[in-house]
Amino acid sequence: MGWFDELFEKFSHVKLPLRERPDGVRVLDVPSGENVRELGGYEAHGGTTRFRRYIRSGDTEYLSDKDLRMLERRGITHVLDLRGSFERPEQTCSFARRKNIAWLNVPLFGYDVSDPKLQKGDGDDFSDYLVDSYLTMLANHEAVRQIIEFLASVPEGECALFHCAAGMDRTGVTAMLLLGLAGVDRTQIIADYTYSFGSVDEVDRAVRDPDYVDEGWNSIAARRDTMATVYDRLIEAYGSVKEYLLACGVSEETLTVLRKGFVETAE
Repeated sequence: MGWFDELFEKFSHVKLPLRERPDGVRVLDVPSGENVRELGGYEAHGGTTRFRRYIRSGDTEYLSDKDLRMLERRGITHVLDLRGSFERPEQTCSFARRKNIAWLNVPLFGYDVSDPKLQKGDGDDFSDYLVDSYLTMLANHEAVRQIIEFLASVPEGECALFHCAAGMDRTGVTAMLLLGLAGVDRTQIIADYTYSFGSVDEVDRAVRDPDYVDEGWNSIAARRDTMATVYDRLIEAYGSVKEYLLACGVSEETLTVLRKGFVETAE
């Protein structure tokens, strides 16, 4: 083993600081990244979601070498790219070219929902457009099965990063499934999704106040309502996120492994 390998081995599990915006969102200090956030620290059934297990992110194409190394030191060994083939994932995901990274591309949707060219026009109902898009993602049972099995395969003590283009839509639906399986509260699941679109103060107020309204085509209230509708429809149809994932073909054993690795049980 060379001197570099020895140093990497020594410091590969050093805890790196979590930069928290003044509003409190757990944002990793990744200057060249986009919307890079931890899923750790949420109250779940029987415990708390574990830090350094699952990280959600936007596009990784422009990550600097420094930030790539930092994320690897944080424990990332598995990367899931949720983008479609037209986005050229193998060429544009920086992790696809990294040694010692298990990389997988599973297209969750046929195109980038957040594509500026697809923004709503006059008279369009933006929230319904997103609801339909997210439900289409959830109807892709084979893709969901592959996603969950890959994330469950991450060895204990290691971390997976999953991303799409902006870290909002396809990534948001995947985060919803992970948090839902862990038993995170509905309100917090909706908030985690909506943090991509506003400050924590704004989002927390919006998810607790059904009468909260803000202006704009991509408003916090509209995004809140989108995830609330999608989550509620999933629960109405299947009873729980677990039952939905079983219907996608994920085994009970795989779900148990994923949840055990993700939820740190209370002492």
